[in-house]
Amino acid sequence: MEKICAWCGKLLDESVPASEHQNWVTHGICPDCAFHLKAQIGIPLPDYLEGLDLPVLLVDGDGRVRSANQPARQLLKKPLPAIEGRLGGDVFECVHARLPEGCGHTIHCSGCTIRRTVTETLNTGQPRQRVPATLDQSLSDDTSGKVSQRIRFLISTQKIGELVLLSVEDVSRA
Repeated sequence: MEKICAWCGKLLDESVPASEHQNWVTHGICPDCAFHLKAQIGIPLPDYLEGLDLPVLLVDGDGRVRSANQPARQLLKKPLPAIEGRLGGDVFECVHARLPEGCGHTIHCSGCTIRRTVTETLNTGQPRQRVPATLDQSLSDDTSGKVSQRIRFLISTQKIGELVLLSVEDVSRA
């Protein structure tokens, strides 16, 4: 018998092997979905964010980061005061955000996967899972002569009220 999460469909366990004539499926809830469900019924948002294992940022409709959990702060190598209220491109140190027009206003921003995915989730309410994204990150303090490095990662989004939960995973630097 297979046991799957009724919310996300993830396989929970295979405690009883299926017979040749029966393939029963029963439903439960995985720990991640249980945590999300608890968040929807009243866990304070900062506690909810800190309970997530992946790097997660909370982004508003203007593209400003409202909060970030500990794994996100570690990934970004920044304390929360250096993240809160800043535009996403500034938080991630996107090379295009440093142009005179700033984050969200350059010709490059219309093609930004992070910006498009967050905006789509905010406008439609539809979550997105493991969307491939790249970012050219500024290395202004690097003495190697390089001015940027390309970062590849996967992002997922989920709408929570008027904000979007942006999770980042599988980060690799090229």
